[in-house]
Amino acid sequence: MEAGEPATGRLSGKVCVVTGAARGIGYAIAERFAREGGRVACVDVSARRMEPSVAALTALGLEARGYAVDVGDAAQVRGLFAHIEKDFAAPTAVLVNNAVWARFQPLAEIDSETLRRMFSVGLDGLIWTMQAAAPQMERRGGGSVINLSSTSAFQAMTNSIAYAALKSGVMGLTRAAAVELSPRRIRVNAIIPGMIGTPASVAQFDEATIAKRQAGMPLGRFGEPHEIASLATFLASDESSYIQGAGIVADGGWTIAAT
Repeated sequence: MEAGEPATGRLSGKVCVVTGAARGIGYAIAERFAREGGRVACVDVSARRMEPSVAALTALGLEARGYAVDVGDAAQVRGLFAHIEKDFAAPTAVLVNNAVWARFQPLAEIDSETLRRMFSVGLDGLIWTMQAAAPQMERRGGGSVINLSSTSAFQAMTNSIAYAALKSGVMGLTRAAAVELSPRRIRVNAIIPGMIGTPASVAQFDEATIAKRQAGMPLGRFGEPHEIASLATFLASDESSYIQGAGIVADGGWTIAAT
């Protein structure tokens, strides 16, 4: 949410779980949800990163709690959702799967340890969190799951074989989960960001590469985390009640213009 933009209370009273919430897109989503009246559980593998982020939210008068959990560990995730329901005295209504661990390498350098860690966080973690959240959502009469994919799922980039496979998997998982969870009134959708100007993303490129990429985008710039947060808020709210199994691209036109 940009300065001066009014909150609408679209998530008032809803318990919202955001993984990878300590920084970047995850933090922007957590802040926006809280400003919209959400009661936000901020999840990150690092307590050191999470604590100042949650402190910043509470200093704004927003309701947020921090949890240091490895989403790739099924047992930790089960305990996480039990704690969240107890702490907020209400079941989870919204789940945002934003946590990711990535390393960009050429094919010859990919090793099993790197691959296992990437998929443990970025794919296994989605299964464990949905598995734990779904019974709570069903008990409250439904809910919304939002998974973060990437344009790398269908726009090839150098040194992104493992990442592309991971984010393609997120799309397949999202569609299948949407079909399975529909009878339980749980919506499952994906956001497909392009280049978003977070410090971690920008650090991958030199200035010349950044300028070249921006020049090739119809909107002429990288996206901002708050723009992804706005889309996540829409998907989390009742305004998107008829959207199910969708993947919504937010990339400034990059994929339609790239050759």
